[in-house]
Amino acid sequence: MKKVIIFIVVLGLVAIGTSYLLKPAHKEVKPAKLLPADTLLMVELVNLEKSIDGFKSGKLGQKLKEIDLTGVMQNLEVPIKAIEEYEKTKSAVLSTLDSMLFKELFGQETVLAVLPPKIDHLTPEGLKKALDSLVLISRPKSSAELVEFVSRIFTKNLKFQTEVYAGYEIKSFELDSDITVHYSLADGLLVVTLDRQAIITCLDLRKNQQPSLDQNEYYQNLRSKLASSGTKTFVYNNTKKMYESILNISRLIIKEEKFSDMERSLSAFKGFKAIGYASYDDGSDLLQSKTLVMIDKKGLEPVYAKAYFTKPGKNKTLQIVPDNTLFYYWANNLHLKSLWDIYFENQYLNDEEKESMKTSLEKEIGVSFDEVFQAFGNQFGLILTDINTGGLFPIPKLTFFMETANQDTTAKLMDSVTQKSGMVLQKEEFNDIKINYIMLPFGNDVQPAYAFFNGFCIVSINHQLIKDIISTYKNGDNITTDRDFLAVNKGLTDKNNNIMFVKFDQLIDKIKELVIFGRNMIVLKDQGEAEKAAVVISGVINPALDGLKMYRTIGSRTFTKEDEIEADIYYKIDR
Repeated sequence: MKKVIIFIVVLGLVAIGTSYLLKPAHKEVKPAKLLPADTLLMVELVNLEKSIDGFKSGKLGQKLKEIDLTGVMQNLEVPIKAIEEYEKTKSAVLSTLDSMLFKELFGQETVLAVLPPKIDHLTPEGLKKALDSLVLISRPKSSAELVEFVSRIFTKNLKFQTEVYAGYEIKSFELDSDITVHYSLADGLLVVTLDRQAIITCLDLRKNQQPSLDQNEYYQNLRSKLASSGTKTFVYNNTKKMYESILNISRLIIKEEKFSDMERSLSAFKGFKAIGYASYDDGSDLLQSKTLVMIDKKGLEPVYAKAYFTKPGKNKTLQIVPDNTLFYYWANNLHLKSLWDIYFENQYLNDEEKESMKTSLEKEIGVSFDEVFQAFGNQFGLILTDINTGGLFPIPKLTFFMETANQDTTAKLMDSVTQKSGMVLQKEEFNDIKINYIMLPFGNDVQPAYAFFNGFCIVSINHQLIKDIISTYKNGDNITTDRDFLAVNKGLTDKNNNIMFVKFDQLIDKIKELVIFGRNMIVLKDQGEAEKAAVVISGVINPALDGLKMYRTIGSRTFTKEDEIEADIYYKIDR
C-alpha cells in the first residue's frame, strides 16, 4: 500500500510539474551576470551529477566504497557514540547526493562565489560577515520554478517569508537560530545567499544593468582562454582584490608596528592581477587542467620579478634522465641571489644581523656568497628512480643536479664542504668522467657522490646512479623514449620554465612499501599499536592507495608569456 501511495504522489508531482515545464523558457543567462565585477572568487562546476557518478563508478570511487570505516573503528574500539555520529553523517551525505532534488538543482551548472567581505571588527558578528559573502548559483536541469516547487514540498516544515524586490521574489527561511537562507529565482537561475544584502546586490545587477563579473576584463580574458565545450571545472580568482582584502583584514588583527612585516610576507603576490583554472575531460584516458596567472610586471616586487619571468628555455637534462625514472623535476628559474634576498627579507633582520649571519655561513662553507652566486646557473632538478625498502631503512635512489656557470668555483665549494665534514673522498673514472664519492658503512646504496657532467654538478646518494646517468646520455635510452612519458608529453619537451613527470601508479606501490616498513618499525616498539596500525593499513590506507593508482602517469609544464604564467597538467588514467 505504501508503494502505491508513493507512486500516486510521484505521478501527481510530475503532472503538476509538467505545467511549470510548459511555461515559456527563460533566455539563458550566465551566472557571471548575477555576480558583481569585484567578485573575489568564482568556482564553476559543469554537470556535477555526471562528475559525481563518474567518480563513484571509477576505480578510486569503487576502492573508497570498499572501505568499511565502521568496521575499522569498531576494531580500534572507537566509542560507539562517535561511530553512530559517523554513520549518521555518512548516510545524510550519500542520501543527499543521490536525491532527486540534488540532481535537479546541481545536475547542470553550479557556481560558488565569494564577494568582497565587509569585515570591520573581529567579533563573532563581524566574522559572520565572511559567511555572508558566499553566493551559490545553480542552473537546474529542469526549470528553476519546478525545482523550487518540489523543494517547497520537501521542506514543508520550514517557515518561509517572501518579499518582492525589483520584480523578483526573495524567499527566506531560518536554517537555525543564527543562519537565515535567502534565495530567489532569477532568469532561470537559482540564487542562494546567507545575507539579504548579498542577494539584493546580485539582483541589482539585472535590475540596473550595472557592471557584472561577466564584464570584468580579467574574467573575460581568462574565460576566453580557458573555457571550452569540454570544461568540467572553471575557477576565477581576482588575486589583486584578494590581496587587498587580506591586507585590510590583517589591519584588524595585527598591531600597526607589526603590519609592515605582514605586508612583506605577502609581497610575493603583489603584482598578481588574477588567476584562472580549468579542468577538462573529453571521455578519453587523458585528463587535462590548465592554470593562467595574469601579472602586472611593473607591480611586482623586484626581488620576485626575475624568478617569475625567466625566459622559457630548452631542457637539455632530458638526455640524462633514465627511462625507468619514477619522479623527475626540472626548472630554469633558480636565481640564488634573488632567493638569498627573499630569505633575508622574510627573516626581518637589520643590516648588522644580516652581515653577521652572512659572515658566519661563509666561514662554514669556505667560500664567499658572491662566489656561490657566480658558480651556479639557473637550471636545477632531481631524479628519483626507485625506493629500496628491503634494508634497515628506506633508501631513495635520488639524484640532484644544478647547472654550473663556473666549475672551478663549484669544485672548490664541494671540496670545502667535504673537508669540513671530515670525510675522505674516493675517486673513480667512468667513461672519462671523474666521480667523487664517500665510503660509508651502509653498503653500496649509500655512498654520497658528485660529478661534473654535461654542464651540471650532479649529486647523488651513490655513485652508481651517476654512472647510470652518464650511460643514459651515451646510449640515448632516456626518458623521452619511455611510453609513459610519451603518453603525457604535451609540450614537456618544448621550451619551458619547469616540467614534472611522475609514474604515479608505480610511486604509489613504493609508498605502500613504505607504509609496511613503518608498520614493521611499530612492531618492534609496541605489538598492540602495531595491530591497530595493521587494521588501519589494510582497511583504509591500502584501498585508498590502490584507488589512486587509477592515475597512472602525470606530466606538467609551466612557462611564462608576455604578462602571464601558464601551467598545464596531463593525467593518463585507467578508468
